[in-house]
Amino acid sequence: MGIYSQAAGGEVKFLDAYSGAGAAYSLESLSNSTTNVIKARRSSDNAELDFTALDITDGTLTTWTGANDGFVTTIYDQVNSNNMTQTTSSKQGKIVSSGSVITLGGKACIERSTSDYGGYISTYDPNDGAAVKGMYYVGDNNSKRGTIFGSLSGVRDYGFFVTLGSSNAKVDDRPTITASKINGLTNAPATRGESYTATDKHFLMYREIEFNFQYASLALGYRFTSVSSFGMLTFQEMVIFLNTTDSAAKQANINSRYSIY
Repeated sequence: MGIYSQAAGGEVKFLDAYSGAGAAYSLESLSNSTTNVIKARRSSDNAELDFTALDITDGTLTTWTGANDGFVTTIYDQVNSNNMTQTTSSKQGKIVSSGSVITLGGKACIERSTSDYGGYISTYDPNDGAAVKGMYYVGDNNSKRGTIFGSLSGVRDYGFFVTLGSSNAKVDDRPTITASKINGLTNAPATRGESYTATDKHFLMYREIEFNFQYASLALGYRFTSVSSFGMLTFQEMVIFLNTTDSAAKQANINSRYSIY
């Protein structure tokens, strides 16, 4: 399908082409109804302001930050307003460094904070709706230990731990994974070391997942209230569908936008 299909009404973006998303976070506009994608904070005076996807790429964001740094306080959910938030400055991911947008594969990204405790929390309940969901994540572990997602404070509520050289087999705990691909190829790491190697690059992950969380919250990074040095991975996009249909077409769509593999 490519980035868009064409219809009488103009562009049909990702969420308009594929229905059934439960939550969608991205630095790109995924729907024709999308407005702001992030709220940013500038380092010069800690002022905060909302930005659209176009604002990030056309110089609006960097004009506002000036020759300073910009951090993300909120990643807006483009489906149901279950936004990802982080109010602690030291744990916020960076999107602008010294006046330049940080990129991954040529596109804007949220680079994990220098703190190993960086992450975001949402009000999205991953246990709601369909039991098995289709999850898509675009990012990079940037040669750091971490995890893609967790919850508010559930010790076992985590998915895809990555640690260099680790033989620990607990890559996921509560979640049940029935299918997993990275950059279009089947990937089922047996250890956290293997998961680290698989994601120490620009990657697109697809997982068919049943979350089974103890807590009705979804976080980027491990336990939001007690992170234990497993912060979030560098981020560009995460979409969770309440179905597993059209997974190959959805991966192709995402890859056509990010040119990962």
